[in-house]
Amino acid sequence: MLRRSVVGLGALLGGFHLWLLGNQAWSGQLSEPDVILRWLIALALGAGLVAIKRRGGSLFGRQAVAMWVLAAVLHGPALGNHADGFATPALPEAVATVAQAAAAITAVGLALLALFALAAWPAHTGSGLLLPAAPVATGALSALRTSGVFSRPPPRS
Repeated sequence: MLRRSVVGLGALLGGFHLWLLGNQAWSGQLSEPDVILRWLIALALGAGLVAIKRRGGSLFGRQAVAMWVLAAVLHGPALGNHADGFATPALPEAVATVAQAAAAITAVGLALLALFALAAWPAHTGSGLLLPAAPVATGALSALRTSGVFSRPPPRS
């Protein structure tokens, strides 16, 4: 399910950029050298990410993260082009908004990581202390945690 969501979001992002390219071509903005240069750099970054994936690398590895950072830097002039103060937010407000969104996403990710770590954490420490097989605590994680102590098998007849 997560893979389908990521593929869907990638398709939406690609579709948006194709729409943006078509819009810029229709309005005549592609005759400006800086716009053409940004699209060529974006094409090179996309080709680099495809090459990393085809070599078997991760899209979140060291080389790919460098590509993502370059892509983020590439979007800076696009934010600055429309910073007239009224129509769209200025660059400092956009940076602050991105930082707040990144902090919120990081907090949610850390909370989910802590939840999964607590669910996978064994209830006993291995010091010889035996805990009952049925969970004693009540809560959301009590059904996921077991003490690791199981009853003995039935005797042979």
